[in-house]
Amino acid sequence: MTSRQRVLEILAGGVSDRPAVVCPGGMMSIAVAEVMDACGAAWPAAHRDPTAMLTLALAMRQATGFDNVGLPFCMTLEAEAYGASVDLGGRLTQPRVRDPLLEGDKAELPQPDFRVGRAGVFLETLRAARTRNPDVAVIGNLVGPFSLLGMLCQPLQVLRWTRRNPSLLASRMERLSEDLVEFGRLQHKAGIDALCIAEPTATGEILGAELFRTAVLPHLNRIAAALRRSGLRVIVHICGNVVAIEQELWELQADAVSFDSTTDILTVVQKGPPWQAMGNVSPFLLKEGPAETIRKRCRKLVEGGVRLVAPACGVIPTTPLAHLCAMREATEA
Repeated sequence: MTSRQRVLEILAGGVSDRPAVVCPGGMMSIAVAEVMDACGAAWPAAHRDPTAMLTLALAMRQATGFDNVGLPFCMTLEAEAYGASVDLGGRLTQPRVRDPLLEGDKAELPQPDFRVGRAGVFLETLRAARTRNPDVAVIGNLVGPFSLLGMLCQPLQVLRWTRRNPSLLASRMERLSEDLVEFGRLQHKAGIDALCIAEPTATGEILGAELFRTAVLPHLNRIAAALRRSGLRVIVHICGNVVAIEQELWELQADAVSFDSTTDILTVVQKGPPWQAMGNVSPFLLKEGPAETIRKRCRKLVEGGVRLVAPACGVIPTTPLAHLCAMREATEA
């Protein structure tokens, strides 16, 4: 099977020749200094320049042998498209939103245009990656609406709305969800095979089951269902330990759910979820190694039924390339 066939077959719940090893990009960024130095494309230029972005993405895929090309290298594109100011970081630090765009309950959300700016550069790079890699899965990315709202506003303000003004929260989540569906469709037109929605802020520890069910789940499902109807396979990433929201996750309309290293993913798999479980190799293990310990962890995941082996969150830029290759080697054993 080609890498593209393998990833798509697993996401469809079918039979593959072996498990896939993936890192979607976005919040789960995949770029290490070793490869930046070797290919001559590095952060922060690779966040804004289409040639540098493509060079680094393809070099990471070639060097690791992973089954996908993952873009972008940050989770700030959406916030910037709304008008937020973004610090692009440095060679080893990721971009971040500098200051909240919206203040107070009455501030209006601007209308984003994802076809221009860095979002437009990202779409251009996706098209080029698809052309250059017909046999490799290209995975796009969205920041989930709850996490995006937390970047556009003060995160504590968003949490207060969950209790004090749930109708305002719902209206803003609905608006963001509509916009994110449009961005996802633009990525689909650019040639992606699957899309990862990352909701790092909507953890079980922060929200609990009731708030996750009422404030987050309907909007994640709205986005995922719309994109799946368009023909995309959809992955949802949830940070933290999911014990508190496990029942709610069973209702996610996704093809796969990606887990943080704090979750016992093998127990989740044993319960027979309606989607593929993806993950969940600790980024700290990947950085520190040794490689044989990483191989053992990945083999344990594979033996336990995980068919999409992936870093639990993003890859730390100082991670040795050999440690990432150990993930792929374990899936081929």
